Amino acid sequence: MKKILAIAFLAFLGCTEKESVSVKVIDFEALEKVSVDLLIEKVIPLETDSTALLSEYLMVKYDKDDFFVMNYDRPTGIHHFSKEGKYLRMVAEIGEAPGQVMGIRNFRLFGDVVQVNSGFGNSLEIHSFTKSGALLNSTPYPINAFSFYPIDQNELWFYSSYNMVAGDHRLFKANGQGEVLKELLPNDFNEKMLPIDEQSFFEGDDAVLFRESFKTSVYELSKGDSLREVYRFDFGATTVPENYWEMDAFAGFEMISKQGFSNLNFLQETEKYLLADVVTQNESGQKKELYIWNKSTNKEFKIVIDEDEQGYFNSLIGLEGDQLVFISYAPYLVRNSETLNLSPEAKASLSSVTEDSNPVILYAKIPE
Repeated sequence: MKKILAIAFLAFLGCTEKESVSVKVIDFEALEKVSVDLLIEKVIPLETDSTALLSEYLMVKYDKDDFFVMNYDRPTGIHHFSKEGKYLRMVAEIGEAPGQVMGIRNFRLFGDVVQVNSGFGNSLEIHSFTKSGALLNSTPYPINAFSFYPIDQNELWFYSSYNMVAGDHRLFKANGQGEVLKELLPNDFNEKMLPIDEQSFFEGDDAVLFRESFKTSVYELSKGDSLREVYRFDFGATTVPENYWEMDAFAGFEMISKQGFSNLNFLQETEKYLLADVVTQNESGQKKELYIWNKSTNKEFKIVIDEDEQGYFNSLIGLEGDQLVFISYAPYLVRNSETLNLSPEAKASLSSVTEDSNPVILYAKIPE
């Protein structure tokens, strides 16, 4: 396995000394490939109810007590399930009645509060709901942004992607009263670049990880309201070239689709692991690979997911201990039930699932 370590230097304002900061560069093409035959240790079917029918493409947030799930396509609100999979209620229902929201672009869990980004045009509102569905408050922000991350009650970060209409910058820090405090990452690229609504903030190890679509660097939001690069992925021939950022949006996308391009789709870091979901796309289709670095053993590898054969591992939603957490579309599980690597407990939990069931939460053991 090829490992490359690059050293970056950050100069602090008003200080002549320099502190060296390690940036781990990951040679993605050279990584060892391991079997996708992961042991599924636990299965949680989400209760099927006519009021909570879920599609294949979902936005999911969870904590130690609950799962919150929203359809990407024509959402009606956020569906709340217990950690055992029991359907509880709808939170942040979409509509025009009191206590409802006009639309949902994104949502986050913040303690016992569900924070919802509802935006139109060049402004948005962050609505705070209790887990039981009561609207606590709504705060407007003069920002056009899809991705957001609450640090605490009085600090939120927003990311607007490559969208000149959203303003002169892409990254914003704001307070809990709707005031923008700081702007970073100038919009200095081709003004015809299309905005991309994707997650940009992810859970780090006592930090917040940040990445931009089609780029290879992963940053931490650090003290002093700055970005510190901590990881860089080298995708080789499928790295998006620099001239892409100067091209017309459609011509540029045609170019990278022809050559193939890799994108970081999901990230999470714990004390023990770094996890990345990498999607590579070209004219013939796309390929999904999961990158895992075990920091305690310094072993790193990737798992190649065939979305036709292992579609049940298509939607990664998190990392808990030594387990990868997926939400799996029920038909994929039913059609592959004979070949799944299941613990006895998982097999028993899966026995009641049919192709008409709601999606299922899977906990799969990370290979050693």
